[in-house]
Amino acid sequence: MISIVSFKSFMFIKNNNFKGEEFLGIYSKNNGSLKERLIKIRGKDEFNKGYFKGIGISRINNEDVLILSEEDNNYKELGTYISEEIGTEDFTSLILTWNSKTPENTYVEVLARAYIVERDGRAGSWSEYLSWGIWGTSIKSSSKDSECEIAKIDTDVFVVKDKVNSVGKKIQIKVNLYSADLKSTPTLSQLTATFIDNNKSKEVLADNAEKIYYEKILETPCFSQYEREESIASRICSPTSLTMVLNRMGENLIVEDVAWNCYDYKYDGFGNWAFNVAFAGSLGYEAYIEYGSFESLQREISKGYPVVVSVKYTNDINNKEYPYIENSPLTTSGHLIVVCGIEVNNSGEVYIVVNDPAGKNNESVRRKYKLNEFLIAWSKSNNAMYVINKKY
Repeated sequence: MISIVSFKSFMFIKNNNFKGEEFLGIYSKNNGSLKERLIKIRGKDEFNKGYFKGIGISRINNEDVLILSEEDNNYKELGTYISEEIGTEDFTSLILTWNSKTPENTYVEVLARAYIVERDGRAGSWSEYLSWGIWGTSIKSSSKDSECEIAKIDTDVFVVKDKVNSVGKKIQIKVNLYSADLKSTPTLSQLTATFIDNNKSKEVLADNAEKIYYEKILETPCFSQYEREESIASRICSPTSLTMVLNRMGENLIVEDVAWNCYDYKYDGFGNWAFNVAFAGSLGYEAYIEYGSFESLQREISKGYPVVVSVKYTNDINNKEYPYIENSPLTTSGHLIVVCGIEVNNSGEVYIVVNDPAGKNNESVRRKYKLNEFLIAWSKSNNAMYVINKKY
């Protein structure tokens, strides 16, 4: 069945001797308000809840994956998978991510439609299937201008157009697998959906939680985006952050190579969130985007995984447009950084330890941000985070 993941019962505790993947959680005063905002489709049982045309399921390297069907020892050129209809919490924004491997001359396209109703509960209607574009590691991956009367995709986010008066209640996901080589097929091992109602999301401050924090700092390589190729340096915060995380996981990647593997030829940029996560998935990691929380951030740190998060902030205390973060390197309307841990000093002040790629050199990438300042800056991007877990 579809796995709906909730974090209502986690309790994270201070434990400086933590080793391995021992279960931890977090206690929060308002934990009951946390919603189930993450859906995963993975494995034969879950895939079989959907519909197949020109697609089958194969067991490869201990994973159940979708592949193109074979006919006369040749793969089909096109196959389509459609999930069952999946009920969700109310949402106005939705992000789909996928873990797929695409040999040369193959690629995938991921689409979704949403059942959208008026907030007063009156009957609604399905949107059209909207596309995140075409993606593959050997093609010019490109997002699409995809929209209908009631919804659109803004590069990498499915958006309900009238979010003041309407919300999504259900989703259905479609995947197209393509191959121009009859002897090769793309594979797809996981689909993940995360969603949020922007009208009801609020800043999550540390004051809302008990003063119990999980202290751990993960050693993670420090790369400044400004020490990279000058022509793209100002635009590669996302792939730079992703490279830091992947190299922490044991890879030996070059930032520029990762950047071009994440490049969106339609958007003309390196910051398509779904494409960045898809690249990590292509290396075999479980990788997805989550509209998270302080609880889910600590969940990942406790397991030994640094997290890429989206923030908006300013280093100018007089700037009233963006949240102020002391010790931050610049003012930004959208930026990706790596959370490497949590630290509590002798005075009891809590800091988020980050690798901020906007540091002007590698030595200035590691920084400490006050917890509340960080949480406000993160909330301005709906607590979006890249989750990269170990290879299966």
